[in-house]
Amino acid sequence: MEYNNLTVRELEEKLGEISTEITNIRNKIKELKRERTILIAELRELRIERRKKIDEIKELRESIKSINEKRRELVSELRNLREEKKKKIEEYRELVNLARTKKDQIQAVGKELRLPLSVIRREIERLEWMQQTQILSPQEENRIIRKIQQLEELLEKALKLKKEKQEFLEIKAMLTSLRLQINDLKKKINELSDKISNITEKRNNLFQRYNELKTKIDELKNMINEKQERINQINNEIEKLIEELSKLREEYQKIQEEIENRKLAVIVEHKRKLVEEKLKKGEKRLTLEELKLLYGGIEDLKG
Repeated sequence: MEYNNLTVRELEEKLGEISTEITNIRNKIKELKRERTILIAELRELRIERRKKIDEIKELRESIKSINEKRRELVSELRNLREEKKKKIEEYRELVNLARTKKDQIQAVGKELRLPLSVIRREIERLEWMQQTQILSPQEENRIIRKIQQLEELLEKALKLKKEKQEFLEIKAMLTSLRLQINDLKKKINELSDKISNITEKRNNLFQRYNELKTKIDELKNMINEKQERINQINNEIEKLIEELSKLREEYQKIQEEIENRKLAVIVEHKRKLVEEKLKKGEKRLTLEELKLLYGGIEDLKG
């Protein structure tokens, strides 16, 4: 910028304006640095908080993984128990049908048998003894033989009936055992179902916390990015202001030098006139300073 067209007063006014502008820029830089310091502190806190949340979410992942493994084990165990219960129920139903069949057979054979097993055996023994010890007619012999055969058939049926009753009792005992086993399985299934429900609820709570943390981490990331962006913006603003401040200082220095040169030029001109008057009066001997006033420039006088 050229200052030739400006007076010293105008230059001094310009100097004041630049000084004010320099002060304003310094204040702006100071305020920006203060804001940047606050933002850096906030950014540090946000990063610490985000790091904690990330560590917590890692722990949650491990907990969820562990719970899922445990839940898979329990579900597999529950599936096996239900399958076992199903088989036991099928076995129970088959035995119930078998018991009914046995009962029907016992009732059917029981109707044919009017005599106890011991009575039948005694009657057979009596007839056999009669056959062996008495002299019988052929007709009487045949009658006794037929009677013994009938009684032996009854005896066979009675023995079969006894066996059927024993098997029926064994089936009833097995049914009782199966009922106890099925009830025990039902109890285990209910307890295991409760465990799975509890662990599922716990897992769902962990998932909820996981999603909350993930949302919070995203929010913190956005806040960190916003503050970092503002810090970068402040750095750019400070850099521009420092550059502007440097230019203003340079301009201030130039104006200051121009004012000094102008003032020095007035003094030099005054002194030069005094030396010229001295020469006009006939004085030939001049000092080195006086010679510089006559023949040198302002820069020479500054030196």
